[in-house]
Amino acid sequence: MQISAVILAGGEGTRLGGVDKGLIEFKGRRMIEWTLDIVRPCVSQLLISCNRNITDYMPLGDSVVCDRIAGSLGPLAGIHAALESLTSESSGKSNESHSLLVLPCDTPLVDKTIVERLLKAAEQSPHSIIVLVEKGEHKDFLHPLHAVIPVSLKEDLEDYLIDGGRAVRKWYMQHSVVEVFLQNTEQTALSNVNTQVELELASKSADQ
Repeated sequence: MQISAVILAGGEGTRLGGVDKGLIEFKGRRMIEWTLDIVRPCVSQLLISCNRNITDYMPLGDSVVCDRIAGSLGPLAGIHAALESLTSESSGKSNESHSLLVLPCDTPLVDKTIVERLLKAAEQSPHSIIVLVEKGEHKDFLHPLHAVIPVSLKEDLEDYLIDGGRAVRKWYMQHSVVEVFLQNTEQTALSNVNTQVELELASKSADQ
């Protein structure tokens, strides 16, 4: 099974004053670099989805992709751009055994064991979307941008976006989905950095 990866860095960072989150400093390095280091040994190709500061991102991955469908359509547009790039590269070849690992740039504490569990589930269910889930007391919480998506779903995603679809979860639920549950001790690893306070909290967690 062939696995490529895309790190999503196309957000506007509005709650951090409009900064490019992937490039802000976290523990002395650009935030995205922590995720890149975890993912790189696990995949055959590493893409970065971004819509600004492209020259800053270009040296960090194998390739940079920008949204192919206009209109600021959110993270699904970045996923689509990566799927489109992979499909174009494999023109004439089957994508049935090719999947895309998706991770955001703003969970710098994500660790290798979580990524490996996602990839193992993808190998066992290569035609399904694999998504990370956090068990809740009353309701489970989906981490939709920590996922593995079959490259063969590119056209379906494109149709969904063109028809006005934006919600990641809604698109996932139109397909076969396999949930990979976080262990209680792993929840900190998915700490999401959207604000300055969250950035400071994640930094403290990394020191512990």
